Amino acid sequence: MKRRAASPTPSEHEVDIAGSLFADESDGDFEVVKNGAEADFDLDFGDLLTAGDGDSNAEDDEDFIATAQRKSNRKSSNVQGKSVKKGGGFQAMGLNANLLRAITKKGFSVPTPIQRKTIPLVLERRDVVGMARTGSGKTAAFVIPMIERLKGHSPKVGARALILSPSRELALQTLKVVKELGRGTDLKTILLVGGDSLEEQFAQMATNPDIVIATPGRFLHLKVEMNLNLSSIKYVVFDEADRLFEMGFAEQLTEILHALPSSRQTLLFSATLPSSLVEFARAGLQEPSLVRLDAETKVSPDMESAFFSVKGGEKEGALLHILHDIIKMPMGTPEGAPKDEADPNNSRGKRKRGSDRLSFKEKPTAHSTIIFTATKHHVEYIAHLLRHAGFAVSYIYGSLDQTARKIQVDDFRRGRTNILVVTDVAARGIDIPVLANVINYDFPPQPKVFVHRVGRTARAGQRGWAYALVRESDLPYLIDLQLFLGRRLVMGKDGQDPSFAQDVVLGALKRLELENQTEWVNKVLNEEGDISALRGVTLKAEKLYMRTRNSASSSSAKRAREIINSKGWTQLHPLFGVEAINAEEARDNLLSKISLFKPQETVFEIGPQGKSHRNKAAEVMRSFRTKVAPRRITKGENDSDVDMSDGEGPKADSEFDSDSDDEPPKQEDVSESEQEEDDSDSEMEVTVTSSKSSKKQKGGDPIASFQDPEIFMSYTPRTTSAAEEKAYGVHSGGVNSSHFVTAARDAAMDLTNDDGAKAFGLPTRSKLRWDKRHSKYVARANDDDGSKGVKMIRGESGVKIAASFQSGRFDKWKKSNRIGRLPGVGELEKPGLARLANGPGHQEGGTRYKHRQEKAPKEADKFRDDYHVRKKRVAEAKEKRIGKFKDGEGSKRELKNATDIRKARVIAEKKREKNARPSKRPRR
Repeated sequence: MKRRAASPTPSEHEVDIAGSLFADESDGDFEVVKNGAEADFDLDFGDLLTAGDGDSNAEDDEDFIATAQRKSNRKSSNVQGKSVKKGGGFQAMGLNANLLRAITKKGFSVPTPIQRKTIPLVLERRDVVGMARTGSGKTAAFVIPMIERLKGHSPKVGARALILSPSRELALQTLKVVKELGRGTDLKTILLVGGDSLEEQFAQMATNPDIVIATPGRFLHLKVEMNLNLSSIKYVVFDEADRLFEMGFAEQLTEILHALPSSRQTLLFSATLPSSLVEFARAGLQEPSLVRLDAETKVSPDMESAFFSVKGGEKEGALLHILHDIIKMPMGTPEGAPKDEADPNNSRGKRKRGSDRLSFKEKPTAHSTIIFTATKHHVEYIAHLLRHAGFAVSYIYGSLDQTARKIQVDDFRRGRTNILVVTDVAARGIDIPVLANVINYDFPPQPKVFVHRVGRTARAGQRGWAYALVRESDLPYLIDLQLFLGRRLVMGKDGQDPSFAQDVVLGALKRLELENQTEWVNKVLNEEGDISALRGVTLKAEKLYMRTRNSASSSSAKRAREIINSKGWTQLHPLFGVEAINAEEARDNLLSKISLFKPQETVFEIGPQGKSHRNKAAEVMRSFRTKVAPRRITKGENDSDVDMSDGEGPKADSEFDSDSDDEPPKQEDVSESEQEEDDSDSEMEVTVTSSKSSKKQKGGDPIASFQDPEIFMSYTPRTTSAAEEKAYGVHSGGVNSSHFVTAARDAAMDLTNDDGAKAFGLPTRSKLRWDKRHSKYVARANDDDGSKGVKMIRGESGVKIAASFQSGRFDKWKKSNRIGRLPGVGELEKPGLARLANGPGHQEGGTRYKHRQEKAPKEADKFRDDYHVRKKRVAEAKEKRIGKFKDGEGSKRELKNATDIRKARVIAEKKREKNARPSKRPRR
C-alpha cells in the first residue's frame, strides 16, 4: 500500500502536536482539547521509531510527523465524549524527529518528573534552578533542550553551550549522554578536564566546538592561556551547582562568570539545593524558575539503610565483617570477567581492531560495592588491606592520575572488580548501573553529602543497600542526618518492626565475628610493613580531617551523649533478627556478670588454710574486716539518717538531693528552649502584619489587598524545617561560613583602625605570620586568597588566579603546528583546523592515528650562528629523555648488556676493515 504524502497544512481532523497539548504538572497526564471536547492522545514510541528509521530528510520528517498526527486522530475519534488521561511522552514537548529517535534509542519512554517540569521552561529560554533526588534524570533534563535549541553545527566561530561539572568523572558521564542524545546531528562536543594533554585540548578548541563540557579549573586555564572570547555562549549549565559554588571554586567561577555575556541562559541543577537562591547570586540568574522535587523523600524509596555502632579501633574489622557476613562478597576475580583470548594472563581485556575486538560486559557485578572514605590516604590503606584479604578492588581519588582514574573506574563498571574505594570525588552524579551496595566507612560530615553518596545505588527502579559505620564522635552527625531526612531513629530491639527503607536503624555488629576480623587485621598489621606504614599515614590524615570537618549542631551533641549512655547503643542491630539479638544479649549479660564478680573473701582466706586458726594472715583479715565498717550505705539507712537529723548538714544534703531529682527535667527544658532558639536563629524571616489585620483574619472577615503590583515583592513562607535548610546550604556549617545570621552574630567593628586598613572598621591584624616549615615570616594575604605563597596574577574580574595559567604553551603549540591567527568569534571557521583534533570529544570521521615518534635533535655545531639555540634544544631533549637520550645523560648507557657489547664489537670490526688500517699496537 502506497503511503499518502502529508499535506503542508493539517486538515480539520488533524491535531497540532506542538500547540494543542496541555500538560497537567501535578500528575504528568496530557490531554488534547479540540472544539471544546477532550480527546485522548497517546503515541506509541515503537511506531515512531519504525516510521523514522534511516537517514531522514525534510520530506521524511513531514511524513513522520503526519503519521503520528493521524494515529492520534484515530485514537481521539474512538473516545469521543470521554475524558481519559494518559501519561505524556517526549513527543508532546515539540522536539524534532532526530532527537526523539535518539531519546528512544537511549531507552527513555516517559519523561521523569524533573524532565517534565524543566524541559518546557528551558525551551522557553528561562533561567531554571532544578533540584531532584539522585538518579531522577537531571542530566537529560538539560541536555535534551540544549540539543533542541542548538539544532546543528554553526559555521561561525564560537562555542554556544558550556556545561561545568565539579569532577572529571561527572564530566565524562555528561559527555557520554550528550553524544548519545546528539546522534543524527553534526554538533561538535569537546571535553576539557584536568590531567589530559593541554596541546590536545588546544587542538580541540581550535576546531570550533558547539558544546564545551569542562571542569572549572581546566576551563579557566584554557581561557587565560588562549585568551578565549566567551561572548558567543548562550547556554550555561552548572551541574551539581551547590558543590561548584562552594569555597573551593569561588575564584575560578568569578573569573569565568565575568567573561560570560549577560544575555545567556543559566541553569543550575543538583540533588541538594536550598530554597533560598541568595547563595547563587553570582551565577547571574534573571527571574529564575525554581523547581524542587522530591524535597521530602530526598533519597530513593527503593534504598534500604543500616547504621552500625563501632569503636574507633574496630572499623577495619567491622568493614570486613560487613563484606563477609552481610553482603557475602565473593573472593578473588569476579566470574565472567573479560580476558584477552590471546593472552590468558591479561585480565585488562584490551580492545583490538577488526574481528579480534572483544565484547565486554557493560555492567558491574551483582555484589558491586562502593566504599566511601575521608581522604586519599584512607583510600590507599583500605584498598591494600582488602586486596590482601583476597577481594578484587579498584580505587580512585582526586589527585590520582587521569589515565589511572579512567582505568580503575572502567574495571569496576565492566565487572572486573567487585569493590570501588573512593573519596567524595565520586559522590556526585556518577551513574553506575546495577550498583548493589554503598558503605560509608567514614561517616559524612554533612547530610547532603550522605544523600549524594547513597544516591549511587537504588537508581532507575533498582534495589540497593546503604551501610554506615558510626563511632561515638560521629553520632551527632547521624542525629543531624535523622533530622534532615525527617525519619524515626530506631535503636536495637526497642523499635517494633523497623523499616530499613523508612527509618534510621542503629545497632551493633555481632561481637564474635567482629573480634575475629579485628584480630586478623592486627595480625596483618604486625606482619605486613607496607600496610602498617599506610595505616600510620592514615591516622595522621584522620587527625587533620577531624580538625577541619564541619561541626555538628549543639542540640545533636547533647542528644548523642544520652544515646551513648543508653542500652540501644550496644544492642545488636535488628538486621540480624530477633533470635540473634536475644542470644547476643544473653552473652553480654553473662560476660557482664563475670566481669563484675567480686569475691567476699581475700586470697588469704580461700581454701582450707583460710579456715584454720593457725593461718595468721586469715586472722588479720578477719579482724580488719570487723574493725572497718563497709562504706556502702543502703538507701533505707540513708533516708532514716536524714529524717532523724536536725542539723544543717543533712538538711543541706536533702535539699541537694531534691534539687538533683528535679535537675534533669530542668535540663531538658533548657535544651528544648535552646534548640528552639537555634532553630529560630537558623533562618531570618520577615513578616509585615498589623494587630488590626490579625484580628480580622481571626474573625474570618475579608481583608482588602495591600499589594501594589509595581513595588510589592512577593514572599514565599518557609515550608521546610530549619535543620533541612541548614543542611541544604552551600556554606552552612563550615569554618568560613557565609550564612547571614552567623556573620551578623559575629560581626564586630574596630573604630580605632582607620589608618592603613583596606576599609573602615576592619580589626587590627598582623600582615605577616611565622611559617614553621620555611622558618620565615610570610604574608597573610597569601593565606586569605588561597595562593599559599604561589605566584598569582590578577584576572579580568580582579580575582587572583595562578600565574601558571599564562605559561606560553599555547604560543608554542601554534608555532609547532604552523598556525597563524585563529579566527575570532563571529568569523567563519577554517576547514583545515579539523585535522588537529585528536581528543575524546571529537566526533567526525573514523579512527585517527597520531604520529608519536620522537627524535632527538642533532648535536649543536659551534660554527653555526644558531649554536646556542640548538644547544638549548639538545639540553631540553636530554632533560626529557627523548630519542637517543632516553637512557639518561648522553647517548651511551652506563651499563651495557651482552648484546650491546657484541654489537659494538661488530661495528668496530667493520670500521677497521673499511678503513684498511693496521691496528694500533703499544710500543715496546
